[in-house]
Amino acid sequence: MSRSPEAAIARRSLKQLWLGAVIWSVAFGGTVAASAVSYVSTFPTEAERQQVAAATSGDAGLSVLLGPTTAIDTVGGYTVYKCFVFLTTIGAIWGLLAATRLLRGEEDAGRWQLVLSGSTRAGRATAATLLALLAGVGILFVGTTVLTVAAGRDPDVGFGIAESVLYGLSIVIAPAVFVMVGAVTSQLCRTRRMASSWAMGVFGACFLVRMVADAGPDTHWLRWATPFGWTELIEPFTGNDAWPLLPAIVAVVVLAVAAVALSARRDAGSSVFASNDVTELRPFGLASPLGLAARLDLPILIAWCLGALVTGLSFGLIAKIATGAVPESLSDTLDRFGAGGSFVEQYFGVAFLLAATVVALIAAGQLGAASDEESTGRLVHLLAGPVRRATWFGGRLGLAAAGIVVAGLLAGVGAWAGAVTQGVDLGFGPLVGAGLNVVPTALLVLGIGAVVLALAPRAAAVTVYVVVIGSLLVDLLASMVDGLAWTARISVFHSMALAPASSPDPGTLAVTTVLGVGLCALATLLFVRRDVALG
Repeated sequence: MSRSPEAAIARRSLKQLWLGAVIWSVAFGGTVAASAVSYVSTFPTEAERQQVAAATSGDAGLSVLLGPTTAIDTVGGYTVYKCFVFLTTIGAIWGLLAATRLLRGEEDAGRWQLVLSGSTRAGRATAATLLALLAGVGILFVGTTVLTVAAGRDPDVGFGIAESVLYGLSIVIAPAVFVMVGAVTSQLCRTRRMASSWAMGVFGACFLVRMVADAGPDTHWLRWATPFGWTELIEPFTGNDAWPLLPAIVAVVVLAVAAVALSARRDAGSSVFASNDVTELRPFGLASPLGLAARLDLPILIAWCLGALVTGLSFGLIAKIATGAVPESLSDTLDRFGAGGSFVEQYFGVAFLLAATVVALIAAGQLGAASDEESTGRLVHLLAGPVRRATWFGGRLGLAAAGIVVAGLLAGVGAWAGAVTQGVDLGFGPLVGAGLNVVPTALLVLGIGAVVLALAPRAAAVTVYVVVIGSLLVDLLASMVDGLAWTARISVFHSMALAPASSPDPGTLAVTTVLGVGLCALATLLFVRRDVALG
């Protein structure tokens, strides 16, 4: 029995997508489950929950940054509040980047033209790819929902199956919509980089509208104008209103139809918005392999560094919670992480553990870019000239290391700035030092990923995601479940001191840094000795 070419295209696209979708689905579901379980163990009594609600409710700053806090005195309301920004933001970015990779990225590499040389048309091939992308979003929904249902079986959590399903649907609104946004920009723009930039611009505008909508009661109506607002309006576990799913479905369908129609009306390799054939020379970065890497990836590195700054700022703005009356159960929970000192210092120690994951994930983007440069054949053109392999590889790793250092520094500066605005002043030096304290661990992650890049290029970025997110989940579970405390030793964050709650050990910092640099050096030697991998 013969299969249609569109089915083959969909299968191939899903094959490129499914592993990342599975990893993120486990990360999403694990984050939700950990947030719910930690809430019931940290605030077991109604009095303690009301105490937390009193410290956060009505705070416009928290609402603008992290979403509404009106139901934070319930398990479901707290879980939604704790996970909202992180999950919707990561999901949206993952969706738009996946779409531009499978559509405009394939076109940039010349593989899309080969697909269209067979017995299919551009519109049908695009539709098949979009179905695969929606299947990836479906994987994200299933993983998040299953782990949420599993957490809900705890009587103290008490999530029902129906409301867990609705919560899973609310979480995948942003990925589904931004998959289609990426699909449309892939038709409008000439290159994947430009398509991703346009889609990120739409993402930024939608997120800004959401922030304005949460600034006060007079602007709440703006939630209907953004996918992030639709997620809020569902109010999972509390209001459970399914109507906001309707505009999400309409947006997905309209954008999908637009992407298919635009792809059918243009030539392969072209775009709706044509670029100039002649443009002014921009020599920046063209004199060396490192300069070229900086020219290509500097915008992405800047975005990551700004993300680290915003992460630190967010934790600093929330720090005033730690200055009020603290439930004994919450203090006990932070003690389980091994954080000492005052409660405010403990809070920042655990906050910088979360910031460390953001900084460490910078390595994934840079290693993925290096792998893509190799697999698409662009590296061959560089190595055909007077460029040594070790120079290119070491330059890539050096650029990633520089981004990690700057991101760690900005995370500390952001935490200090946010805390000062809330009247919490631990000092500029301690908080900046806490930000820099996460750098050696991130360099170790970079070294691990570099070795994988030298041996199996396509697995490098995935390995970093697995190591970083897996380590975070292990640390969270080990701190909440006594029987799993031993598992914390397998986390890359195990040896990282929770500064400023604990003073970093100079010896440990030095050993971790040397180990990371040593792995990068080993990876360089391994890369020099193998052939360039194409395709």
